[in-house]
Amino acid sequence: MKENQSFIRQHEQKDCGVACLAMILKTYQTDVSFSELRELSGTNLEGTTALGLKKTLEAFNFKCDAFKADESVWQNNELKFPLIAHLVVDNQYTHYVVIYGIKKNKLIIGDPAQGKVEKTIEEFNQEWTGTLLFATPNEDYQPVQRKKYRLSSFMPLVMQQKKLLSLIVILSICITMLGIASSYYFQSIIDFLVPRQEINLLNIISIGMITIYVVRTVFEYLRNLLMTKLGQKMSLTIILDYLKHVLRLPMSFFNTRKSGDIISRFLDANKIIDALANISLSMILDLGMVIIIGITLLAQNSTLFLIALGTLPFYMVAILAFVKKSDRANQEEMSASSELNSNIIEAFNGVETIKAYNGEQVVDDKVTELFEKALNKSYDNNKLNNLQQTSKQLIQLISSVLILWIGSYYVMNTTISLGQLITFNALLVFFTEPLQNIINLQAKLQTAKVATERLSEVLSIEREQSHNETKVEADAFNEDIAINNVSFSYKMGTQTLDNINFKIAAKSKVALLGLSGSGKSTLAKILVNFFEPSTGNVSYGHYKSSDINNSQLRNHVTYIPQESFFFRGTILENLTFGLDVIPTLEEIKEVCDRVKLSDFIQQQELQLGTMLEEGASNLSGGQKQRLAIARALLKKSNVFILDEATSGLDALIEKEITDYLLSLNQKTVIFISHHLPVAKKCDQILVLDKGKLVEQGSHSELIKQEQLYHQLCNI
Repeated sequence: MKENQSFIRQHEQKDCGVACLAMILKTYQTDVSFSELRELSGTNLEGTTALGLKKTLEAFNFKCDAFKADESVWQNNELKFPLIAHLVVDNQYTHYVVIYGIKKNKLIIGDPAQGKVEKTIEEFNQEWTGTLLFATPNEDYQPVQRKKYRLSSFMPLVMQQKKLLSLIVILSICITMLGIASSYYFQSIIDFLVPRQEINLLNIISIGMITIYVVRTVFEYLRNLLMTKLGQKMSLTIILDYLKHVLRLPMSFFNTRKSGDIISRFLDANKIIDALANISLSMILDLGMVIIIGITLLAQNSTLFLIALGTLPFYMVAILAFVKKSDRANQEEMSASSELNSNIIEAFNGVETIKAYNGEQVVDDKVTELFEKALNKSYDNNKLNNLQQTSKQLIQLISSVLILWIGSYYVMNTTISLGQLITFNALLVFFTEPLQNIINLQAKLQTAKVATERLSEVLSIEREQSHNETKVEADAFNEDIAINNVSFSYKMGTQTLDNINFKIAAKSKVALLGLSGSGKSTLAKILVNFFEPSTGNVSYGHYKSSDINNSQLRNHVTYIPQESFFFRGTILENLTFGLDVIPTLEEIKEVCDRVKLSDFIQQQELQLGTMLEEGASNLSGGQKQRLAIARALLKKSNVFILDEATSGLDALIEKEITDYLLSLNQKTVIFISHHLPVAKKCDQILVLDKGKLVEQGSHSELIKQEQLYHQLCNI
C-alpha cells in the first residue's frame, strides 16, 4: 500500500496523541473523527497514554509495537515509517509527534501543534523520551471511512429559509439594476447633455437620479435587515442544536473535556453561519451578476473586458499562496482561544481556593500568558488575511489603471467616447464586486472548514440512549436492585470497580461505606446510568438498566451528590426544577419541614420567592444540602441515592433528616457516607475497598467479622 505524508493538526492542547493516530490512519486511507479516536484511546484532561494509542491502532486492525529505543535506532535502514514518537517539550509537558522519515540527517516530522517540520537527529533527541510506536496494517486490514460532518451538511438549514433568501435576492437584483442605470447618468451628461446644453433634460434626469439613489438606499437598508434576520435564524438552529446535543451527551464527555473547550464551539458556529450565508448568496446572486454584467461589459468593449478578465489568474495565485498558512492560522487561533476560555472559567470556579492560598498572581500570570498567546495567534491570522486582501486589492487597482490607461487611447482615437469609458469603469464595479465576493469565499470557507471540524468532533459523539423503546413498568423500581459482576475503569485508567456483586432488597435502607477512592461514588453513578459498566450490569427488577430509557430511569432513581448545583432563580423554581408534575404548596411546605428548611424560608422576606444566585452562592453549605434533599423528595422517586448529601449538616439536623429518610417505608434509600451512626440504622451495609466489595451484612454481623468495618467503627 502506498504511503503518504498525511498531516492533521490537533484541535486542543491534549489532542496531540489523537492527531497522531489520525495521521497514521489517514496514511492508510482510514478517516474517522477525533471524537471516536478520543473515546477509543481514553484521552482525557491529562492527554493520551501510549497504551491508549496502541489499543486504538489495534482496534483498526493494525499491528502496533511500542518500545524504548536509543539514538542508534535512526541508523537502522530497515526502520519503517510513519511512526509515533513521545517527547517532553520544554522540560514541562509530554507530546506526541509522527515521524515520516529521515532525509540528510534530518527527521521529517508531523507535529500536531506546529505543522510539518524538519529537525536534526541531535535536536530531536534532546526532547525525545525514547518511546516509539510502530504501526503497520495487518494482511486483512480494510480502510474505514466514517461519515463526518462537513460544511455541506449544514446547507439544508439555508434552504429552510427560502422566503428570506428570495427577498434578499430580489432586493439585491433591484439594487444592482438601479446601480447599472445610474452608471449611464455620467455617460449622458458627458456625451449628450453638456455638449448640447440640454438644461431642462439635465434637471429631469438629475432629479430622477436622486430618486433612484433614495430608493436604492432604502432597498440596501431592507436587504441588510433581512440578511441580519437570516443570520439570526441560522444561528438559532445551529447553536441551539449544538446545545441540545451537548446536554444529551454521556457524563464521560464532560469528564474528559474542559468547559472552555465546549463553550468555544459556540464561537466556531458563528464562523459556519457566516460562510453559509455568503455561500448561498454568492452562488445565487454574485454568480448571476458576474454573468449578466460580464455580457454587458463585453458588449461595451471586448478588449477592455478581456483585460478585466485577465486578472483572474492573478487572483487565483493570491488565493492558493495562502491556503495552507490560513488553515494553520485558523486552527491555532481557535485552539488558543479555547485554552484561554478554559483557564478563565477554571479560575472563576476556583476563586475561593485561589484567595485562600493567595494565588491571585499565579492565576493572573497564567491567564496573561494565555491571553497574549491568543492575541498573537489572532494577530498572525489577521495579518495573513490582511496580506491576502491587500494582494487582491492591488490586483484590482492595477486592473483599473490598465483599463483607464488603454481606454484613454480608445477615447483619443475616437473608438469610444469619454462617457462610454467612464460608464464602462462605473459598470466594472458591478462586475468586480460580486467577483471579489466569490473569490473571498475562499477565506471564509477555510475558516468555516476548521470550525466545522471542531464542531463535528462534538456533534459526531453519540448521545445517551434516551429513546429506548423497551417499556418498563414503574413497579420495576419497587423491586430488588441487583448489581451483577460490575467492573468499571475510566478507559485506559486503572480499574475503579472490580467484579462487584450484591443485591439491594426492595424498599430497604442501605449504607455504602469505604475509604476515599474506594469507588463508592462511581458505583452510585452507574446506578443512574451516568457511566456504563466496563463489564456486568445493573438490574431493576428483571430489567437491565442498559435497556431502560435514561429519562424514565432517572425519574424513578434520584441521585443527590454532595454538592448539588442550583440555578439563578427563586427557591421555588429550584425546588421544582425538572419535575413533570408540580407539587402543591402544601406538599412543598411539608417536605421543607422534614428537611428543616422551613425556618430559613420563613425568615426571608419573599419566602419561596427569594432569589438564589448562580450556584446558590448566597446560601450556606448546609442550606444547599437541605435544599437539594428537598428537591429530590419532591420528585417522589422510588429510589434515592445520597452521595455524602448530608455531610455538611449539623449533627442534630443530620440525625433528624436521616431518621426521616429511614422512615420512608415505601422507598429504597442508599446512603453513601462516612458517618457510621447512619450505617448502624440501615438494613444492609456494603463496604468497598480499592474497588472491591469486601464486606456486606448488618451492623452486628460486620462487627463480629472484625475486618474493615470493625476498624472504621473503632477509629
